[in-house]
Amino acid sequence: MRCRPDHPGARDGAGASLTPAAPSRTPLRRWLSLCLLLYSVCGTWAQVRAPENRARFALSQNVADYLFLGTLNAGLQYSVHRAWTLQAGTRYNNWTWHEGEEDQFEWRQQTYYAGVRWWPWYTYSGWWAGARLQYKEYNHGGLLLRMAEEGDAAGLALGAGYAIHINHWLNAEFGMYGWGGTARYVIYDCPHCGKRIREGTKTFLLPDEVLLSLQFIF
Repeated sequence: MRCRPDHPGARDGAGASLTPAAPSRTPLRRWLSLCLLLYSVCGTWAQVRAPENRARFALSQNVADYLFLGTLNAGLQYSVHRAWTLQAGTRYNNWTWHEGEEDQFEWRQQTYYAGVRWWPWYTYSGWWAGARLQYKEYNHGGLLLRMAEEGDAAGLALGAGYAIHINHWLNAEFGMYGWGGTARYVIYDCPHCGKRIREGTKTFLLPDEVLLSLQFIF
């Protein structure tokens, strides 16, 4: 997610270029391999699980993230009680649009989280409320404002939503998370130049993720 340090004509005395390097294929290959591994493990579990055992795992894919500039994502939950699940997941975006042009924009990130969900009725059914610890490395700009910001953020995310049964192995899930914490940041004059405006540490309270997910239950 970091800026490329050598961009001719896009440096000043304060900092380096924000123009990103070409997306690395290695993280994408690792991402695809991880998704395939998760599907394989969950599929194998579903085949060997005794019929009388209730569902334990749920693998989620958030369609809303994919629609927002192609952000890859995956979330995994494990039921530890009738009303509680553990959760972990990640989001990844390394795409830059109109690179090097005046209208360049991006919302690059790599995000990792772990937490819990509480289900008042039953796991993977109906309403839920969740909390998770989250870390994000980000670089975004050019969408609403011409300025761009990159940095590292960590904090606590809280959310709520609702899961609807489609069949015994598939849910549709709707919800939203917001989060707050601290971030180390650098702000640049524009997404394709290296002119720093300011940098430092800040606290924040922001919307984090809209959920429009498919949840595969095993």
